[in-house]
Amino acid sequence: MGADLMRCRGGLAAVLILAAASLLAPTDRAAAVFSGEMSPTVRSGDSDYADGVEAFEAEDWPAAITALAKVVERRPHHDNAWSLLGYSLRKSGNHERALDAYGRALSINPHHRGAMAYLGEAYLDLGRLRDAKILLIRLAGECRRVALTFSDGNFQNGCGEYSTLRRSIESYETDPEGRVEPVAQRW
Repeated sequence: MGADLMRCRGGLAAVLILAAASLLAPTDRAAAVFSGEMSPTVRSGDSDYADGVEAFEAEDWPAAITALAKVVERRPHHDNAWSLLGYSLRKSGNHERALDAYGRALSINPHHRGAMAYLGEAYLDLGRLRDAKILLIRLAGECRRVALTFSDGNFQNGCGEYSTLRRSIESYETDPEGRVEPVAQRW
């Protein structure tokens, strides 16, 4: 029995040495590549959501509202659909319903940075600078939480939603009427 145990240990040691050597050996190809770019997304299996996203990206607000309203009627837990619906409603001039849609997105997912940024923009549209600044603080906390999880904690350059809302607030403070609104983004 002692010889069998020694053979088993010897075999295990050989396997571990080979595994370690394979990890350390130079290769002609990368084991993994991270380019920093997002992978292309496929069209959603939910045709209403896919249509809503396409209309959103084309800035066809009435079509986006129609499609996304169908999604949230069937799937009221869909935080992204609520956020995109809120943006589309806001761009169509219906700020009251937009605020409700953003609120629903954030009640489903209180960490939804896109909904926070869009809500901040809506507050600026309504002249509610103080509310936008409060939301920017909340967004900074959320970005910091994500940064601490995935990086060195410095989110300033890596949290686009924070940077975008901060620039909008700065632009609003300089000239409320001439504020440049950021380009719509799908999160």
